[in-house]
Amino acid sequence: MNDDKRYDTAIIGGGLAGLALSIQLARLGYSVVLFEKEQYPFHKVCGEYISLESWDFLIDLGVDLDGMNVPIITKLQVSSANGKLIEHILPQGGFGLSRYQLDHTLAQLAIASGVLLLENTKVSDVQFRGDEFMIESTRQATRAKMVCGT
Repeated sequence: MNDDKRYDTAIIGGGLAGLALSIQLARLGYSVVLFEKEQYPFHKVCGEYISLESWDFLIDLGVDLDGMNVPIITKLQVSSANGKLIEHILPQGGFGLSRYQLDHTLAQLAIASGVLLLENTKVSDVQFRGDEFMIESTRQATRAKMVCGT
């Protein structure tokens, strides 16, 4: 497949940074293509703890954290094999949310915002030619004014 359209921005990597950036740029009116080598939803090794300082940002992106009934985390407990427990209060606090659910939600928000999400697509090369970037991938060659690796 060959895409003759030139995008304002191509984003390589559909993790939290890539998804958030794609949503923000699309909502500002930029044409965005996002390359992700996996297909949503997929599992990632992650502690699934997110600092509460990210709450408002995720809400602004459209993530319905209240509707997800995420657990609020206020303390850390570490136990040893012999049962000894260390506890520490987390002043900032956080919440628990699986990357499986969060990434999938953000991917759906990106699509709804107008992002072309190319899943199962691995980028193999990026070159600057003239006044644009050429992105080679397992799916297609794509042109963009700007490329962001996330």
